[in-house]
Amino acid sequence: MARFFPALDHAELRSKGEFTLFQELAALDDGFIVIHSLPWLRGRTKRVYSQELQEYLRVPLARKHLSGEVDFVILHAELGMLCIETKSGLYTPSGVRFIHEREGYEIDPLNQVKDNTFVLVEMLQSWQMACPVGYAVHFPDFDLDSSQIASAYMPLHSPLSDGVLILQKHSRDMPSRITQLMAHWKVALNYGNQNDFSREINRFLNAVWPREARREHLGRKIVADGKLWLRLDEKQANQVALCLDSDRRLVAGFSGSGKTLIARSLAEQFVNRGLKVIFLLKNRQITQKVAAQLSHLGRAVMVQTFHSYCESVGARNRDGNSGEPNYDKHYLTLLGKKDHRYKVLIVDEAQALNEADHLALRDHFANARKFVFADELQVLPGIEKGSSYRFLEDTYGERFFYLATVYRNPGGITQTMMEMRPPRHEVNCPRPISQGDLSKSITRDVSLSIQALMAELSEAGVTAKDIIVLSQFSWLVGGLDVSRSTVSAYRGMEKPVVIIVAGFDMDDTTLACALGRATTRAHIIVPIELLVGLSSVKSDFLRKGLEKIDRTQVLNQDACNPDPRFIANKVPKFAGPIGRHEILGEGFFYASRWRRWVYEGGPRWSNRGAQLWGWWLSLSTSLPISGIDPVRNELTNCYLLPCTTCGTTTPHDARDSCLTCLVSPLDESEISAIAMKAAEFGVLRSKTRGQSLIKVAALVGDFQFPQPSDPVREIIEVPALTLATTIVEFRMRCGAKVATKSQMGQWLREVLVASDLDDSIEGLAGRTISSLCAQKLLVKIGTGRYRLTDFE
Repeated sequence: MARFFPALDHAELRSKGEFTLFQELAALDDGFIVIHSLPWLRGRTKRVYSQELQEYLRVPLARKHLSGEVDFVILHAELGMLCIETKSGLYTPSGVRFIHEREGYEIDPLNQVKDNTFVLVEMLQSWQMACPVGYAVHFPDFDLDSSQIASAYMPLHSPLSDGVLILQKHSRDMPSRITQLMAHWKVALNYGNQNDFSREINRFLNAVWPREARREHLGRKIVADGKLWLRLDEKQANQVALCLDSDRRLVAGFSGSGKTLIARSLAEQFVNRGLKVIFLLKNRQITQKVAAQLSHLGRAVMVQTFHSYCESVGARNRDGNSGEPNYDKHYLTLLGKKDHRYKVLIVDEAQALNEADHLALRDHFANARKFVFADELQVLPGIEKGSSYRFLEDTYGERFFYLATVYRNPGGITQTMMEMRPPRHEVNCPRPISQGDLSKSITRDVSLSIQALMAELSEAGVTAKDIIVLSQFSWLVGGLDVSRSTVSAYRGMEKPVVIIVAGFDMDDTTLACALGRATTRAHIIVPIELLVGLSSVKSDFLRKGLEKIDRTQVLNQDACNPDPRFIANKVPKFAGPIGRHEILGEGFFYASRWRRWVYEGGPRWSNRGAQLWGWWLSLSTSLPISGIDPVRNELTNCYLLPCTTCGTTTPHDARDSCLTCLVSPLDESEISAIAMKAAEFGVLRSKTRGQSLIKVAALVGDFQFPQPSDPVREIIEVPALTLATTIVEFRMRCGAKVATKSQMGQWLREVLVASDLDDSIEGLAGRTISSLCAQKLLVKIGTGRYRLTDFE
């Protein structure tokens, strides 16, 4: 976005043409500077509209400047300067002059803008500087044929379309027209070989708008963005008019295209026509906001969430005896009932309601006019089933109209959102793309990063009320004076600055929804832990960005930290590993400071043999065992936190109780004995507890069973049935595709140790057959004969 002096909140726009051009010039990129209503000050001709800025706005009075002012002066370090005079209304050309069609007065905008342009040239000459300074006349309300344009507006020896006029048709791409005009003047004034006028631009800007007057630029930009973009445009207003003449209408739009704005305006218009309106949404926060915005209409409009309306119709639905509301069943209160109070039903964020919800609404409000607003790209996975455009069209018997223009979000944010979630229909954004629209950073400490970012924003004039921190799940931000919410709860809302805390489970849909809340800037904060379990990051956008980072370097830097953040560095730093050994290619060790065994292979057992060995370690020593989980960046079944009693970081449970404090340590002789047994894996030398585990582990080894592997956890007793099903399945997969119960019993006798069993072999064989059949791994093919289901 171009930089404006003054910002919109300090400017007095005295005509529709000035406001229109102000909005259209906002689409220039941030290489442009726009000065509005620049006065040439001579005594009583001061025209400054901010008391705060008056003392700074002083053009050197030593020169003989003309009194008057330029509507707009555009500055660019490579293109120079352009003065624009804007004239609202309809005019008829009369030579170089124009006659107002309705009131008949005559204007001479060309000589007016030329005179003011000469002032700029004279100022530069007084500084012994040279810079291209051109001029243009802006007519926002009509177009002219080339035959109607006086020759004075057409440059000599240059094929410049429409001369130095900016007409209504140029509003479709104002940045291109401005660039075209400035490029023309640069060549026409013989500056074609020069590309750097930054010295002249800075000198001029400092003369008329000193640096002291430019404080809080971002803060002012927030105000300007809100006033420029967050209002109905002509196409959106046309949708309101079309809805007023319809019994039902479906409107779809990309995030930020003004759906809620249209819906709210529609509600006001219907109330003004004497119709009672019900306005339904899903999220509480946006419902409260819309209700406040429509509160002046009194009881003529009812704004509620869908679920609260259902609760008002009948008793809240309960799921079983839990007493908790089942939100997927609220629609049941509407079935068989009709509402005749409301003549108009408006449903916003309709994609978030389930299909059953819409079917119930359609029939419940059978006599009401219906208007539905949706964006199917904002159905949040894992939270809601939602409804597609096709279903909504079939349900309400109407085709969607697609809003094509996004106003709420800056160009850079809209572009990123479209890359993450490509829309099915045309989307354009008139707002410029700026490097400051969206930023990403990786952090070791989310809270500290938010604090630093807020301090930086505050320095730029952003207040705390302009900021929201969004995350996928509820997250506590300690010691920060900032609003926070989950993405799902904040859908439909907006803030100038949005800070997004990324997470493993945040997918592109959720991230795009969060970005869509920003009207000026967005910042994505990525916890450094996401670098560890990169493959498990659900967002393609985040993962592709993280893939560009040298993770080895980050890991090495983390290892040097007194409190490392990566589990790969936490284990050697805090665990005190001893007695390391390998079984079937998988590493195990005893964490002496944590008083537990650690499996190095991951959060799940890599093979059944390693799993049984790990279970034996846990069972024979009465100690827990954990796997290293790179995705959670933790050990399995616990959390690593500081313990004051242990004096180091130790495993804790979900209640933050130290698990190390609850168990006794192993002595070194026992650890050495276990390491020796691992070296002689499968050889029985003593009748220790759980010998069946080792014998079955030695039997199956690293054989890959088709079922998913189990998560790493400890056991407290020998799982006889699990061992029996493992033996039978292994034997049948390794040759005996068909077996009888007696054969299975013989296999169990060959491996299992009687002292580990609480049942007879015959009884265990029967339970084994029942378990395998229940898992659909085994099927009966005849009297007493069975085969595996995946063997033909």
